[in-house]
Amino acid sequence: MLEMRFGLQRGDNINYGLGALDSLSEKGRTNSALSFEPALGFERAAFGGTFFGKASVVAAANLLDGEISGQFARGGDSRIDTDEAYIGWRNESLSVSLGPQRLMISDGFLIGDGNFDTGSRQGNYWIAPFDSFRNAAVVAYTGKGMRGDAFWLHSDSDFGGSLLYGVNLENADTSLGRYGVMFIEVYDGNALQYDGVKSWNLRALDVPVPYLSALKVHAEVVWQSGSDDDGNGADVDGLAWYVDTVFTVPNVAWTTLVTYRYARFSGDDLASGDSENYRPLFYGFGARGWDTFYHGEITGEYHLFNSNQVTQFVKLMTAPRDSYALTFYYYTHDLDERHYFGEPLSSRDWADEINAGVEYFPTERIYIYAGVAWSTPNAAAQEVFGNDNSTVLQTWMQFKF
Repeated sequence: MLEMRFGLQRGDNINYGLGALDSLSEKGRTNSALSFEPALGFERAAFGGTFFGKASVVAAANLLDGEISGQFARGGDSRIDTDEAYIGWRNESLSVSLGPQRLMISDGFLIGDGNFDTGSRQGNYWIAPFDSFRNAAVVAYTGKGMRGDAFWLHSDSDFGGSLLYGVNLENADTSLGRYGVMFIEVYDGNALQYDGVKSWNLRALDVPVPYLSALKVHAEVVWQSGSDDDGNGADVDGLAWYVDTVFTVPNVAWTTLVTYRYARFSGDDLASGDSENYRPLFYGFGARGWDTFYHGEITGEYHLFNSNQVTQFVKLMTAPRDSYALTFYYYTHDLDERHYFGEPLSSRDWADEINAGVEYFPTERIYIYAGVAWSTPNAAAQEVFGNDNSTVLQTWMQFKF
């Protein structure tokens, strides 16, 4: 098997006119990223079940001007390294696997991607070709009506080489929605204030609304406790939650969905001795569509990263055919606390953003996205960056052979 990803972007008025952070004179950039990932897997009957394994290597490169915000990848960055390298055994109810592997728990709000993908270490940023945790041990069990996971994970160095363990429990019959509870503790790390943090997650996803068959609800909440062992040892008291309502428009020729999301991620109260900023951990990409937990192609990928953030959006998705869809998003972004990574600000009002795109998926092996993003800074973003509107034109492609 071979997976190839390709990305091409053009950004103008970068960082609201401030310019690329690694070269402030560059107000516009064109960036290209490319990756190849050949993989070999096997399955063989053994001991009443199946012995399995997989190994893959990623070759990634960032080309042209470099990643458009100037934070994560430069032109010429490249990397060749292993991604997956695991073995395991499974039967009808139990699965055990060891080694570097991809793991997404539920829709990936906490556990979805073990690599942050920066150019200096993984070759590029935007197409994110490295998906696996650098090491892992995962046990999954499915019983009558319930299933569970127990896991130990080691993230990549951009996540501070975090070491963590966790348990997850969820229902196996999802006809009335997907419900779950999870606990995670990061017991070692050296970046992003992850070390010492405990996270408790409750979720209710794909929940049908009685008497409104066209409406479904998704909701999750995460409370974080423990201590900030990466920093000054302060007590951690972080909170994140979101609610999605997804409405399928009836009696129209094209399948059309309207989604509204309210999401809040706590920020640190600078006047408090506690550490209230929510740690976003290892959220994933694409579980429920192109974006899922990346809130905006500009703000969500370059400025706000699901911490100290309050975001609302409305999404319209319509599919003229089963093979492609048209999407439109409108976002409003605010800060939970009046600061940007500790820099005090006079406002919480960050930015407004519009994304529009076309998604093409004729088979499970081909996915192509093309879109445009436009964002206007409000008072808080103008204090940090500039006061010009930013635009990004981009395409993202994935092929599996």
